[in-house]
Amino acid sequence: MKDNNLHGYNLASKGTRLLANLTEGIIYFIFFSGIYFILGYPIRDLYNSDFMISDVGYSAIFGLIVGSIFYPLFTGNLGHRIFGLKVIYSETGEDYKKSTEGAIRELLKQVLGYLIIPIIWILWDEKNQNLYDKLTKTYVVENKTDLNSSDI
Repeated sequence: MKDNNLHGYNLASKGTRLLANLTEGIIYFIFFSGIYFILGYPIRDLYNSDFMISDVGYSAIFGLIVGSIFYPLFTGNLGHRIFGLKVIYSETGEDYKKSTEGAIRELLKQVLGYLIIPIIWILWDEKNQNLYDKLTKTYVVENKTDLNSSDI
C-alpha cells in the first residue's frame, strides 16, 4: 500500500482531482457562454470553431489571470476550493499561495492541456502529479491536516 501522507496532508486522489477539474471547466463554460449570450454572439461559435494557434495564447492569458486571482485566496484554483483541496510545495509542504506562482502553474495547466499526454501523466504517477505539478514542484492535497499523527 502506498503512502498517501505528505507533509501532514493526505494526497488528493486521482478521481477527486478529475472531478475538481471537470467542475471547474463546467463553471468556466457556463461563465463564457453567458458572456457570449450577453454580447449577442451565438454560443455555438464559441465551441465549434477550428483550432487556431491563438487559442493557446488565450488559454495562457486565462491561466495567468485565474492563477493570480485564485491561488492567494484559495491556495489553489476554483475546483480545488470546491472539493476541499489545496496545492502545496512538494519540497517543504508550505501552502502554494503566491499569485505569481499560481499564475505560472495555471498557465502550464492550460497550455499543456492541448498536448494531452502531460495531463494524463497522473494515471501512472505514484504521487498523483501531472507534468505541470512536477514542473512547479507541487502536490495537490486534501485541505486538512492529519490530526491523528500530530496528536501522538
